[in-house]
Amino acid sequence: MKKRYAAGLALALAGILSGCGQAKTQPADNTISITPVEQKTNGSQIDKSVKYEFSGNHADANGIEIQRYEWDGSAWNKDDYGLFTVNSGEIGESSGTIRFEPESDAVNSEYIIVVQSDDFGGSIQNADSSKLSGLPTEWLTSAVAMQEEKIDDLALDVEIPLLVRTFRTDGTQVLVVIDAFTDPENSAAVKHSSYAEAYTVKFVKNDTL
Repeated sequence: MKKRYAAGLALALAGILSGCGQAKTQPADNTISITPVEQKTNGSQIDKSVKYEFSGNHADANGIEIQRYEWDGSAWNKDDYGLFTVNSGEIGESSGTIRFEPESDAVNSEYIIVVQSDDFGGSIQNADSSKLSGLPTEWLTSAVAMQEEKIDDLALDVEIPLLVRTFRTDGTQVLVVIDAFTDPENSAAVKHSSYAEAYTVKFVKNDTL
């Protein structure tokens, strides 16, 4: 079942019934649309770049917050140094991309987080984790998951996962899904990983900016 992330009213009707009896709708105002661009296949999940396109639906957003989490064996914990922010008063009316690019070809490579928009420029920030860099690499495998469907109606201040990545040090691989962030207890990939991390996004209205 497709999850809904928008708060409040349902999508507004933005057209009339077509000849085949279907209604055209548009995203509700004051929301953000998020579209996965580079999707994982059903085959082996390898560590590679992940990309999303976003656009504001007349939203009041003036900030983007990307938060990194690490799995401690029983819960997801925020990385104290893993909050990446972009601020601009034009975010809510703009479109752009959010990319996670590996720094190198190493299995345990950190991500470079790139936010770009023709309307307000961009930001490049580097993630860093001593736990990830300290993993033994001889038998290291990873699996990556991202959102598979477009989200038209993401409300402000609602946090959603963009990426979940797990690692194993025994040479085996267990595939992971994006729901492992919201429901880790049902994710063998997370629960039995040597290391797992997740990145979320939240579009915000910060009155102090």
